[in-house]
Amino acid sequence: MNKIPVGKAIAYAYTFTLAEIGTIIGLAWVPLVLMAVVQFLPFIFGNPMAPAENTTAQGREQLENLMRSLVLLLLYSVICVPVMRQALGSRKGTAIVHFALGLPELRVFGALCLLFFMLMIMASGIGFGGLLLGGLTMGNKSAGFSLLIALLIFAAVLGFCYATVRLGFLILPVTVAEEQISLTRGWSLARGNFWRILAVVLAVLLPLYLINLIGIVAIVGPQLIAPLPANTAMAEQAIAARFGMIGQHMPAYLGMTLILAPFSIGLSVGASAFGYRTLAAKPAVGPAPQAG
Repeated sequence: MNKIPVGKAIAYAYTFTLAEIGTIIGLAWVPLVLMAVVQFLPFIFGNPMAPAENTTAQGREQLENLMRSLVLLLLYSVICVPVMRQALGSRKGTAIVHFALGLPELRVFGALCLLFFMLMIMASGIGFGGLLLGGLTMGNKSAGFSLLIALLIFAAVLGFCYATVRLGFLILPVTVAEEQISLTRGWSLARGNFWRILAVVLAVLLPLYLINLIGIVAIVGPQLIAPLPANTAMAEQAIAARFGMIGQHMPAYLGMTLILAPFSIGLSVGASAFGYRTLAAKPAVGPAPQAG
């Protein structure tokens, strides 16, 4: 069983991103601009982050959000294929502009849809189970029983995180390099590497997430991260109001994401490409024993 060298994987992700940032931008900027346009279009007619007026409007917004999400996922697939090939070494040279929508991109789109569908089913199952178990605790006031239910829910959440890491880390390189949609292939390759993969993912993505959070707070204002009211209803209203504030600054927010996106793509793709090459490589065979 191969093991991912954490330090080398992190170093490769950053080295690849910084050395190839010009190429990554060339490969990604057209889909990224289209993604920004798709995200900004709803704000021309209002603020979609504001609470819906009625149930009908809420249902329409959910359908529109689903369609936008699929378009964004397709455009993301257009980016991932050439950048992943660059990270794997199957593509050489630089790029000024690139946009291709063929079988490789559709295959990646299908793989990502399958992954998100599986994770959505798991999350829904955990949510339903949590509601069911929560109902049981209302009929049983025992502290030991409540603790057991809490531990079961916590274990289910940890299991979801475990599955997300193992299923998601190698889905792009498997789909691009092996030209197949297979969640089980990435799952089997990642066996015995969960903590190593988690360390790599945190090291390459957490800094950018922190930068993104700081940027949002700088754009919207410190009230975005102010403590929530203790009252549940008031807390929900405060969260909705903060989403509304982000919507009011959407042009600036999209501009910031366009700047950070090539780095985020390069780091995530570089890390998964290194992990795939390490885990998919055949173990070295030692010399044959000498007779006598």
